[in-house]
Amino acid sequence: MSKLVSVGQIVNVHGVKGAVKIKPYLLSPHLIGTLNPLTDSSGRRTFDLKPIGRKKECLLAQIAGITDRTAAEALKGTELFALKSKLPATRENEFYYADLIGLTVLKDGQPIGSVSRVDNFGAGDVVEVKLQNGRTVSFGFSRETFPRVDLTAGVMDVVVPLGMEDAL
Repeated sequence: MSKLVSVGQIVNVHGVKGAVKIKPYLLSPHLIGTLNPLTDSSGRRTFDLKPIGRKKECLLAQIAGITDRTAAEALKGTELFALKSKLPATRENEFYYADLIGLTVLKDGQPIGSVSRVDNFGAGDVVEVKLQNGRTVSFGFSRETFPRVDLTAGVMDVVVPLGMEDAL
């Protein structure tokens, strides 16, 4: 079975005819409409989207079968997933968040933990590492902090930024 990748989240409704606002997680938000059918996190509920416009950083879309505001409101908060096989290939040094989760994080060649999540709160990507002692620590995802990401080997090297050494 193909891996599902989160491509966006329904964050609000738009108008009274069932349109929704989607916060896209793709660099090219318009691609979401080409990935149909999308699913929820369980993979059991499917959604066929038709993009109808943009509003600020959100994509406006109509979902097949959703024809009124009440039905659209029931979908608020739904994370949308696509089959990874439908997504465009990444370029060199470009990664899907889902590819990073689970990678072993090495410091000076020794494992210190694994990637537990990757987020972007508006100021850049943040990698959360679950350390071997059970604590978590977050690092900005940059070439300086993570000079090597090897998806084939399942590892990424970390260079701990100055001032964060005690977090480990």
